[in-house]
Amino acid sequence: MKYLTDAIAGICSRLVIRSATLMILLSAIGAISGGTSVKSSEAAETVNFRFNVFEVSVSVDDLEVFAKTGELRGALDMASRYISAPDMATFRRILSERADVPVSLLSRFLYTSQGERALDILGEFIRTGPNLSGNRAIRAAAVLATVDKQNGLSLLNFLRKFPTSDIYFDIQEGLQTVGELSDLLQNTQRVVQMVNNEAIKQAIPSNPPVTSTLPTPLQLADLREAGNMKWERYSLKAPALNSKYEIPFYLFVPKLINANLKPLPAIVIYPGLISNREPLLYLAEHLASYGFAVVLTVSPNSSAEQLDKLIIGAASEIAPPESFIERPQDITAVLNYLEKSPQANNINWKSVGMIGHSFGGYAALALVSDAQIQFADLGEVCQGKYKWNASLLLQCVALGLPNQAYKLGDSRITAVIAVNPVTSHVLGKAAFSKITVPIAIVGSSDDTFAPVVSEQIVPFTWLTAPSRYLVLLNRAGHTAVTAITSDDRLSPEISSVLAGPNAIASQDYLKLLSVAFFKKHLVQEATYTDYLTSEYFANISTPAAQVSLLRTLSIEQIDAAIANK
Repeated sequence: MKYLTDAIAGICSRLVIRSATLMILLSAIGAISGGTSVKSSEAAETVNFRFNVFEVSVSVDDLEVFAKTGELRGALDMASRYISAPDMATFRRILSERADVPVSLLSRFLYTSQGERALDILGEFIRTGPNLSGNRAIRAAAVLATVDKQNGLSLLNFLRKFPTSDIYFDIQEGLQTVGELSDLLQNTQRVVQMVNNEAIKQAIPSNPPVTSTLPTPLQLADLREAGNMKWERYSLKAPALNSKYEIPFYLFVPKLINANLKPLPAIVIYPGLISNREPLLYLAEHLASYGFAVVLTVSPNSSAEQLDKLIIGAASEIAPPESFIERPQDITAVLNYLEKSPQANNINWKSVGMIGHSFGGYAALALVSDAQIQFADLGEVCQGKYKWNASLLLQCVALGLPNQAYKLGDSRITAVIAVNPVTSHVLGKAAFSKITVPIAIVGSSDDTFAPVVSEQIVPFTWLTAPSRYLVLLNRAGHTAVTAITSDDRLSPEISSVLAGPNAIASQDYLKLLSVAFFKKHLVQEATYTDYLTSEYFANISTPAAQVSLLRTLSIEQIDAAIANK
């Protein structure tokens, strides 16, 4: 299934935005009413909006009537005279808009350390009293609203299910939160636009030759189309390094016409947190059709299997701290097994490529950097407020490990594509600066779990490897490169929000990048260099599904874009 943490991050972000809209609207009411309290005598519950010494109370009944019929009562009626009709229509819509998520997933998540942190953030401005955090009440209201199958988890039903008679919205804290979100969105848009513009600049040669014998992008074969090789798939298991569990994986082996050919190049594909292998099957099959042996694997303790344990109460965390060690070490264990496996004959296991998505991207980068977990940096950032980088809900879990050195590297991984990786603080600049193998970092402009600027674009500037690439997928979310499968437990609405509107195009771009990158850097076929250019990506990009490729970028360019210079 898609990554639960990203789903919850998306839901929480939408709840914050909806709450913020409500606060902004009612702050206008507070100004209009001069701070007087407007309470319906028939209301069983009230929502109290506080801004410094001003307070205004609105009946939940009045909000419900407005949501269902459009009728304005009390303070809402007064506010409508000063607020535009489109804003009032938007307010009415978000009151009833549902976020469908299985109650078992939501309930279990909100009792994990990541869920507790999300509740603490929301509890800063949704309170049970003027100075009392509403974190526990928020959890109760969210679960009760989700259990209510008729009305579901909407803002209005959330207010209805709130377990205290009064709900307090701290407008000052909320507006600060909204301001932080607004700044983040603006800065992200500026940096994304700068990257796209820079890619266009890099696509234009400074001294174009008068004549050229090189093929144009339109003359090159389209690597988004399947190759012509047939393959076989094996379902295998490898023992973990500690022999305490087994690691399931698929092995795709192309059928060779000539058995005397040199050993096949190999690639490992590693999905993210709380996922399984099926969403990335399309990529494994595509690479196999181009002659690559492909391993598609998961780590049991941070895969969909872990989610099942969480749901039945057999696990207390989405990902235990040990998963930061097990993830890279499980790849080492699989490679150890395959070097001795009869199904893996005539495959080169001495130089292996790797594609890691999200938490799998962390593992890939840990394997090629052999860096250590940055406990000091994590300890500092995890004590602060990290409202808008949901990936830190995962990264901060690593602080549960003993603060010591770990062996995470494997020299057999010699080229890496990290897609939406989460590493900014758990590995940090110390790891990126050690990477010497060819590497591509892929980010999505609309990623709500691993924000593209802090998790991919800025870390790209830390790289010093000569062969490095930054690929930006526009109008794409965290799960854009993963296919929706039949076992997806999230609603189609949430899945589409997490993936973004350009999911199919993003998957095609990843297929193309993967074939070209590994043909060039793993098989050493120089003819594929023409694909790995800003010019080629600019030519295949479309206005609706824009993709950009950069070879160089500096932190000064990012700072200038944020400063809007």
